[in-house]
Amino acid sequence: MVTAYQSANGLVNLFNPTFAVVMGGLAIGRVSFDRWLRFVMPLVIGLAIILMLLLSLGAMTS
Repeated sequence: MVTAYQSANGLVNLFNPTFAVVMGGLAIGRVSFDRWLRFVMPLVIGLAIILMLLLSLGAMTS
């Protein structure tokens, strides 16, 4: 359960507009949030699929 929570938390923080590190980095780099979303969404979807597979495998083997 803890692994699932931590994985989801890290995944959501990649595109959460209230996460200060992401928004601060985007402001410093002068990258718009829309452009960041277009860049990060394929990564988020790929990571979500990998996380689901690994969490499923962990649940089946324990």
